[in-house]
Amino acid sequence: MIVQTAMEQQRLAYLLDRHADNLITDEEAAELMAYLHAHSGDAMAGEAGEAFLAANENLPADPAPYRDIAHNILSLDRRAASRPRGLLAVLGRYKVAAAAILLVLAASAFLLLRKPAAGPQLAHVTPAIDVQPGREGAILTRADGSTVLLDSLPSGEIDGDNGANLKLGKGRISYTGATATGNEIFYNTIATPNGRTYHLLLQDGSKIWLNAGSSVTYPVVFTGKERKVRIRGEAYFEVAKAAGKPFFVDVDGRAEVEVLGTHFNVNAYNEDGMIRTALLEGAVRVRSGSNRPGTVLEPGQQVTVSNQGGMTVTEADFDEVNAWRNGLFHFRKASLQEVMREVARWYDVEVRFEGKMPERTFSGDIERTLSLQQVLALLRVTRINYTIDNQKQITIRY
Repeated sequence: MIVQTAMEQQRLAYLLDRHADNLITDEEAAELMAYLHAHSGDAMAGEAGEAFLAANENLPADPAPYRDIAHNILSLDRRAASRPRGLLAVLGRYKVAAAAILLVLAASAFLLLRKPAAGPQLAHVTPAIDVQPGREGAILTRADGSTVLLDSLPSGEIDGDNGANLKLGKGRISYTGATATGNEIFYNTIATPNGRTYHLLLQDGSKIWLNAGSSVTYPVVFTGKERKVRIRGEAYFEVAKAAGKPFFVDVDGRAEVEVLGTHFNVNAYNEDGMIRTALLEGAVRVRSGSNRPGTVLEPGQQVTVSNQGGMTVTEADFDEVNAWRNGLFHFRKASLQEVMREVARWYDVEVRFEGKMPERTFSGDIERTLSLQQVLALLRVTRINYTIDNQKQITIRY
């Protein structure tokens, strides 16, 4: 397996983009042809290469006349690729460098469809606008119902409910100084709109990370014999140990996670139609519906709760679980609808589908630092037709 250098990857990305836009010159087409032949054993021999070759059958089958040219431009120092960690080898990782898409080609595909379907070539569509990727930010709702846009505040301290001091840092809020007084419990909510993530440090020392389009409601001070919070969307927890005070997560009224250990992730977006809890460290018990005894997970396991309350335990894919906190989209045999749901949440856009959805799957990683236009450009070689308007609405047609 070969990993191309950054310069080579950028040149390859340029050639693919030129081809997708029907702007590639004869010399560039010959260069790309030579590259595909020279690298028939790696990722470029996948669907992308097949699509290019099928569209250029009139070019000479023997790439020898072009190989010297390709060598001068593309053949740089190379090193063997190490196999990525986790169940799934990274099939393609993308980031922007000097205005070029950097492709890290590995394993056996090019972040393309496993079953490329016949269809018209994608016509180049220049979006009316581009949408920048999401960022850190959230809305705090206090016990009295007033709200604070945390994006707009500098680092420092603000007053909180029940005497709490709220310390604001980069993408983070911490609760300190609050003490239990009387019988009244003050609840706060941190909500991340689409296109935002945030990090919360609770009064007991527990840490919560919120993905886009999520929220967590919690008491300013934990009182009584248990600690309980309520979430919707997706959140990652590192729960502080407190003898005699178990920690419970109410998952939007649809399930409950009893924390017997510390590190776990809950994905419970309503539009996904399921709840997935993955355990990285310690132990958790997940309950839903009539399944009151619940299911206890061991580290490395994930339980999926259906809308009907059924539970299925599988091995967790930590690449997928940790991807959003590591600044990545991670897809493993994901449908186009699943891919675009994540894109919609992160870029705060609406996605519409027209026509029959093809049976296609995507695998690989994409950097969440890319702009929307750059992410959509990666779909061109898969022959996905799309438009985007000034209302930030993406329409995908078949």
